[in-house]
Amino acid sequence: MKKCPYCGREYPDTETRCPLDGEELPGGEAASVLTVPPLLNPPLPHKVWTERELRIAELLLVCLTAFGAYIISSFHAVIWDHYYTTGYRSAYSWFNSGFDEATTMGLLWYVLLRRGKCFADLGLKWSGKDIGWSVLLFLGSCLAFKVVYGVFYYSGLTPESHKEADTRVGQIVFGGTIYGATILFQFLNPFFEELIVRAYVMTEIRFLTNSTYKAIVVSTLLQTSYHFYQGGAMALAESASFLVFSIFYAKTNRIAPVILAHMYMDVGATLWHAAQLGH
Repeated sequence: MKKCPYCGREYPDTETRCPLDGEELPGGEAASVLTVPPLLNPPLPHKVWTERELRIAELLLVCLTAFGAYIISSFHAVIWDHYYTTGYRSAYSWFNSGFDEATTMGLLWYVLLRRGKCFADLGLKWSGKDIGWSVLLFLGSCLAFKVVYGVFYYSGLTPESHKEADTRVGQIVFGGTIYGATILFQFLNPFFEELIVRAYVMTEIRFLTNSTYKAIVVSTLLQTSYHFYQGGAMALAESASFLVFSIFYAKTNRIAPVILAHMYMDVGATLWHAAQLGH
């Protein structure tokens, strides 16, 4: 007979565990036999995600990581009518912003790598013709901006002239000083924005909906959404520029000219504001 060390009850030698408390019964002929009690609730099998579901999840993850905080702060400005008129940026804050953008592009690189893709598959291929196209894109996007902003201004929907709005936005973005880190950031930001909000988002929306029109609309609206901190008129006028970029990418599937055109805008705005500050 075997005796349970916990409850003291005795059982035949053929038993290996106490039926009452589950304790192992020492000694006896079957002491070396190991039994595993059956699972009352066996684990459910893991859900197998389809490729479509994975791409939707990755699209949301990349976009929220890249732009989520900016969208929230922009709509906070709209809802509470709390547009900033001045700002302060240290050299560290510019470095920190650049680090955030670089790591988010790293996330995009990983997402593409999972599918055996790279940035070249989003249209990041360099050609001598890119310079000419980028200049045309820059001029076309500036014209689209000026036309839309002019409609707002001359119809009385905004009291600020284009020059006044540019000065105010420059104060918000740059504050009172232009650092070396500020200039470097302007060369990084076009890659960050255009690779994600244009090339990646449009590629994914086109895959998910089989519609180029929807890809253009979603990309343009997403990019506009995080610019409302500049004011409604400025954001909507900039959406005209973003629409020009989106249409070009949809037609050519080339993102390098768009990145360069965006870079001309960012670097030009930085140098213009530096001149205003007397740097």
